[in-house]
Amino acid sequence: MMTKSVIDVAIVKGLDELELAYAIRRKVFMDEGGEPEEEQFDGNDLCSVHLIAKWNGAVCGTMRIRIISMDEGGTAIWERLAVEQNAREKNPWIFRSLLLNAKRYTELLGLKTVIGIVENPKLMRFWKLYGFKPTGEKPLNYRGHEYVPIKLSLAGRKNEDTMDQEVTLRQAVRAFPDVFAQAQECQAQRYQA
Repeated sequence: MMTKSVIDVAIVKGLDELELAYAIRRKVFMDEGGEPEEEQFDGNDLCSVHLIAKWNGAVCGTMRIRIISMDEGGTAIWERLAVEQNAREKNPWIFRSLLLNAKRYTELLGLKTVIGIVENPKLMRFWKLYGFKPTGEKPLNYRGHEYVPIKLSLAGRKNEDTMDQEVTLRQAVRAFPDVFAQAQECQAQRYQA
């Protein structure tokens, strides 16, 4: 039985929530997909924004948003989208919720382009539903897998007067410095011990 129920998506606000996002990625990419840890956890985690999805109060999905350029309106890469198996089989709307929140956040930052890569043809159909298109670039080959580059062009905000009623940029990004500060504090404590 498929049901939407209650899906909440929020920006990760601390190391404890970041660990919950990591746990989802481990389940999906490593346990289910057999991928090595060093490919799923790279140096980009602490310079990215992470979304976490909860379904009926239980953490079940995550996604990473990384700003890679501020040139020509700015570009973000959406990556590490993962929803644990039981949740994705029963509630495919979790993917949709993560994507719509990623889009809103990216638009709040004023970025105009989102890029990504797709391996699975079924997933390509999913990304196309949300406006992504293959870029036409040659697919990337890595460890025997072929990844097709995709791109989404965002129109940007249509009416600047609505900004007073919506989340401000400062509110949207304030979580990241908290996570970074906590990570630095933990690292400093390790060196002192």
